[in-house]
Amino acid sequence: MQPIQPVPQGRNWRPSLATSRPLLAGLLVTAGLPPYPWTGVLVVLGLALLFDTMRDGERPGRSAWIFGLAHQTSLLYWLFLLDPAKSIPSRALVPMQAILAIVYVSVFYLGFGWAWGRLRRRLGPAGALLMLPVLWTLMEHLRAGGELGYPWCLSGAAVLDTPLFPLVRAAGELGVGTALAFTALAGLLLWPGRPGAAPAGIRVPAVTAAGAIWALLLVGALVTPTPPTGASVPGMTPGPLRTLPLRVAAVQANVALADKWVDAKIDSTKAPYATLTAAAASAGAEFVVWAETAIPAYVRYEPALLDWTRQVVREAGVHLYTGFPDAERSPDGVLKRYNSSGLFGTTGRLGPRYAKHHLLPIGEAMPFTTVIPVLAKLDVGQAEWTPGARPVPMVVGTAEGDFPFSGLICFESAFAWLARSAVVAGARCLVVITNDGWFGESAGPRQHAALARIRAAECDVPLIRCANNGISLISDRRGRVLDSLELGRRGYVAATLVPGPAATPFVRWGHQPLFAGLVVWTLLVLILWCRVGS
Repeated sequence: MQPIQPVPQGRNWRPSLATSRPLLAGLLVTAGLPPYPWTGVLVVLGLALLFDTMRDGERPGRSAWIFGLAHQTSLLYWLFLLDPAKSIPSRALVPMQAILAIVYVSVFYLGFGWAWGRLRRRLGPAGALLMLPVLWTLMEHLRAGGELGYPWCLSGAAVLDTPLFPLVRAAGELGVGTALAFTALAGLLLWPGRPGAAPAGIRVPAVTAAGAIWALLLVGALVTPTPPTGASVPGMTPGPLRTLPLRVAAVQANVALADKWVDAKIDSTKAPYATLTAAAASAGAEFVVWAETAIPAYVRYEPALLDWTRQVVREAGVHLYTGFPDAERSPDGVLKRYNSSGLFGTTGRLGPRYAKHHLLPIGEAMPFTTVIPVLAKLDVGQAEWTPGARPVPMVVGTAEGDFPFSGLICFESAFAWLARSAVVAGARCLVVITNDGWFGESAGPRQHAALARIRAAECDVPLIRCANNGISLISDRRGRVLDSLELGRRGYVAATLVPGPAATPFVRWGHQPLFAGLVVWTLLVLILWCRVGS
């Protein structure tokens, strides 16, 4: 008889370290970002773990991509919570769009890892390690570019509400993220108990670079350069800036999204906005802000709704900045629709308007239709807005002087370059109007509110943020909250503001000093390895 063969036992599948470590690193970085307070050290730990995995791995691109997928999925989980009845026609499209967004952003991490792997072949492991923070910064910078730009919660956001938060004045959120990346590399190379973990000759340069960049950010945060004079805006005659505090308010009407666009339920919008605006005016507000598409109609072409808005403004005696859809026909006969906003004067006259410049990809417009026209025929429920020009200042004129501000609509507050361009053009306050009600009580609205405060601190100007369902807030020029109203509440926030000085190195020079420093660092690394690499 033949012996009985043992039954093969099933193998217990366990992820390899090459998979589990970048997964853990991605989760750590998410836990170190808003809305979680005082957890920024986790970003450093997560980056150090990622860098260590890439250094030891045969496929650094794969490791970086796994990191990106884990990080972006845990950061943007709220994209899966979008109510399809309020935005796109099919429930199946909600997870599909969320997955596409996460995969798209994760491709930047894949490129980061792939580029580092190529560099490792040229410079060797030691020299390439010194270039990791440079490649990380370039990756985060590229995420903000183009029609698909999505710079949501870059690593520098980790310092919000910590003693390091003022450092964003020097080089913005991106520059602080560079410092965190250099710190992660320095910590990795100094970590004890790993034989051969730190190649000879690179500990000192890495630690020196980390210390130098933090020192430069500190100096930059203390520097007060001459603020920009502001660009010439057609139709606006610049006057003296107001020096006395101006009482401002933002109305959070908390209109149910299911009612907002129903004509028969228009009173569910009109009643809270009229009542709260009157209450804010009675408390001394001279400038009131309503949310994105607070007026749920093409108000310039709806006489009854336009007359109602004017009446509310005149009775309250305030300047009103509000969002509304808008449209106009181009000379060639094409109807263009905009996610727009405008400033009503105290007489009720509608003055300057601003249409959203950077539209949300797919949600508000199908990208790349000018390059690939066939994309314009796809219908996944997108609004198909037309992008407007970059934001320019609007002026609340008072007897005590001008209060120039620029509006940013919704997603635009994630873009540091867009806020900076508005301030360089002459804005001395940022006004963010948004509607985050699609995402309920998730982290999404809280992350969004945090990004707006970072823009204020970067640009050294106060911030008014008005959200239909929350979070509405007013912050000073340091990004410190003066008044706020949480999600799902009805009311208004109010504070007194003066135009910000806009005197930060970031406003004056943008990211130019940061990239100049990275170029110098790259040259030093190349010179060092030309001498000792062999």
